[in-house]
Amino acid sequence: MQYVTTLTANQPIAITIGNFDGVHKGHQRLMHELRKTAQELNCTPVLVTFSPHTLMVVRPDIDVRYLTTLEEKLALTTKYGDIADSIIITFTQAVAAMSASEFMQDLTAHFTIKALVIGTDFSLGHNRMGNITFLQQYGQENGIVVRPIPLAEVERTRISSTRIRALVSEGKISEANELLGHPVTLSDSVRHGAQRGRLLGFPTANLIPEAHKLLPANGVYAVRVSTNDPLSDGATASRVYNGVVNIGVRPTFNEKERIVEVHLLDVQPDLYDKRITIEFIARLRDEQRFATIDALKSQIAADVQQARQVLN
Repeated sequence: MQYVTTLTANQPIAITIGNFDGVHKGHQRLMHELRKTAQELNCTPVLVTFSPHTLMVVRPDIDVRYLTTLEEKLALTTKYGDIADSIIITFTQAVAAMSASEFMQDLTAHFTIKALVIGTDFSLGHNRMGNITFLQQYGQENGIVVRPIPLAEVERTRISSTRIRALVSEGKISEANELLGHPVTLSDSVRHGAQRGRLLGFPTANLIPEAHKLLPANGVYAVRVSTNDPLSDGATASRVYNGVVNIGVRPTFNEKERIVEVHLLDVQPDLYDKRITIEFIARLRDEQRFATIDALKSQIAADVQQARQVLN
């Protein structure tokens, strides 16, 4: 297997393995247990994940949409799981075909693994044969502590990335955020657009996310936008702004390309070509076609006012 990491082979580590799409409350609970276990064993807690998402290799026939890109996932893991180190496995058909035993042998040959923390329904390897029983046996034979953790539940319904993806697709941001334990996130670089928003009196930064990134349903949202601005000493300063986002095809102008437009409240920093992170806080309304430009401007002004109330 191919690995991307900054860890050395002889560095003792405790790991958890998975796609961790969305880094939801269940994932975060696992990561907090991982940190605890790593502290007990005096080793480094490490997230082991895959790129691309395993479904894109195992099920190439379906249109995979993920909650978080790899970069977003790692940032959320650090922020909400307090896990800064990672091992990225390049996921291929060959990796998918490996037995659980082959997978674990390859991993332990490359890294000094002292513990494995996993959900109680976790399994790995071809045909998912590497279940808890297998992993506990493997751990006993190889000096690895294996800790299965019961998965978190909300209102008796198991938190799952699948359920959260459905909520995001429907624009049910508040419900999705509750299960995630943090806002739905989008990180991308700002592109040059038609500057139509500036002409309307509401300048926007435009993003065209990568093809497999799941976006909330078309509509208007109250958001927070963060940037990392470089400082003279080489460090960066994080700044957070309130804003309004429109996702859709801009039907008033008969456009067809689906884009994300974000208008920041009360400020106009130069965001061109900068990478920004949008946190979706609340859905304000559906996207709609307006009969006149003035009607559109009036509605945007109302959206801005509503966003202020939500965000303040």
